[in-house]
Amino acid sequence: MKLSDFASEFDPAELPTIVGDPMINEPLKAGVEALGTAHRVERSLLNLLTDAVYTYYFAKQACPALEALAETQEGHLRRGSETVTQSLLRSAVIGVATTIDLTGRTASIPHALDALGEDLKRKIAQNPDDEAEAALSLLDHIRSTTNADTVLSLKYVRHLRNKWASHASLDRSVDPWAGADTHVNLPLLEDALARMVNAFQDLAILVPMSTDLKDIEQQGNPRQIQADGTVQIEMKLGWVGANALSQAMREQAKKAALAFVEKVS
Repeated sequence: MKLSDFASEFDPAELPTIVGDPMINEPLKAGVEALGTAHRVERSLLNLLTDAVYTYYFAKQACPALEALAETQEGHLRRGSETVTQSLLRSAVIGVATTIDLTGRTASIPHALDALGEDLKRKIAQNPDDEAEAALSLLDHIRSTTNADTVLSLKYVRHLRNKWASHASLDRSVDPWAGADTHVNLPLLEDALARMVNAFQDLAILVPMSTDLKDIEQQGNPRQIQADGTVQIEMKLGWVGANALSQAMREQAKKAALAFVEKVS
């Protein structure tokens, strides 16, 4: 006897009507470029803080407790705890990996540095300047610290993301490199995260040394003249706050993880 087809639990009437197709690469590229370099750098900082720092430290704090809790449980409850633990670890790997991602048009730090570099190159082409050349050279140096081809912990993060966390790759089951076939190495993962926070902080230190970079940062938060003549400036994440903000997010994530584990235990 043939079993009935596996079916969605949603009624077919609940499926939305969607017209057209997603954007193709050229309009997407144009749209991202229209966002402006300052906005792209700001987005990379926000991604670093929320998708990488917070997600990693939440997982680091919660997973050992959840694993210990699972040992005391049975049946569906144990399986549920194990599923949450694995999901948190996957999210932590993916979060850190987003900061080094070179695919597409991402909010990664290398892409933010590339956008800044392209702006500087255009300025130099129009008006050669020693200060701009020096800033470009220092940007290239910072960029080199985010290279997953040469930095071991970043290579590990990329490998684990590609072979396990965000792809249904069979490679992990036969490739034992760095123990990635059996477990997630938190010291390597955290080393990668720390390097990316420091890379962004190095960028923030560089900005005041370059008139061009200061101008680019300012373009992302223009002054708004109000009807009464007063000036309004939107409160945004300061690039220079990468280190301090990361430390604050780390503590918030740990506290949230402790509260979560306490509630479910």
